Amino acid sequence: MSFNTVWTITRKELKIYFSSPLFYVMTALFVLFTGFIFALNVVQSQSLSLATTSFITQYIMVLFAPLITMRLLSEEKQTGTIELMLTGPVRDVELILGKYLAALVMFAVMLSTTLIQVVISLFTLTDKHQFLFLSIGNPDWATIAVGYLGSFLIIAGFLAIGMFTSSVTQSQIIAAVVGIVVLTVLTVIDFAGSIAQPPISDLLTQLGPRTHDANFTKGTLGLFDVVYTLSLIGVPLYLSVVALGARKWH
Repeated sequence: MSFNTVWTITRKELKIYFSSPLFYVMTALFVLFTGFIFALNVVQSQSLSLATTSFITQYIMVLFAPLITMRLLSEEKQTGTIELMLTGPVRDVELILGKYLAALVMFAVMLSTTLIQVVISLFTLTDKHQFLFLSIGNPDWATIAVGYLGSFLIIAGFLAIGMFTSSVTQSQIIAAVVGIVVLTVLTVIDFAGSIAQPPISDLLTQLGPRTHDANFTKGTLGLFDVVYTLSLIGVPLYLSVVALGARKWH
C-alpha cells in the first residue's frame, strides 16, 4: 500500500469538502446544537460537564456522519469514475483509506469547535490557580483528553459505517438513509438492553456506544472500550474494501 497515494486521495477529497456549502452548514449547525445543549445543561444543573458535549455529539453525528460520507463512493460509482481510478495504480484499500481520512479530518474540524467549552470552564471553575496574568481553573486534563479521544473514536466508527453504506450503492440518498438507520439502531440498542433479561441485556448494552462513551468521559481508558471502538472502525472499513472488490466479479 502506498501512503503517498492515500494522502493524494485525502487531499483531493478535502478540497471538495472545503468547497462544499454542505460542510459549512453542518459545522454551523453542529456548533449551534452543541453550544445550546451545553449552555442549557449549565443553567439547569448549575455545573459544568463536558460529558454532555460528548453525549449530544453522538446524536448529532447519527445524522451528520452519513451526510459527510454519502458521496465518497456512491458518487464515484454513479459517474463511473471509480472504474477509471481503480483500473490505474490505485488499490481498493488505498481509495477507501484516502476518502475515509478526509472524512475524519472534517469531523476533527467540527469537534475542535467544542474546545470553546473547555476554555469557558477554565474561567468559570471555582478551583483556580494563577497562570501568567490570568486566574484560570484547574480541570482534570487527563479526563478531558480521554473524553475527547473516546468521542473521536466512536464518531470515527460512525464515519466508517457511513463509508460502508456509500460503498454498496450508487445513490447518495440511499447511502445516507441507510447509514442514518443503522446508526440510529446502534445508538438506541442499549435502551433495548434495559428491558431485556441477562445475558441478552448485557450483550445489547455493550453493543451500543453509550456505555463505552460514559467510561471515556469519566477518564477511564479501558481495554474493552478501546477494542470496541477500533472494531467499530475496522469492521465497516474492511467490509467497504470487500464491497468495492466485489465489483470485479460482476
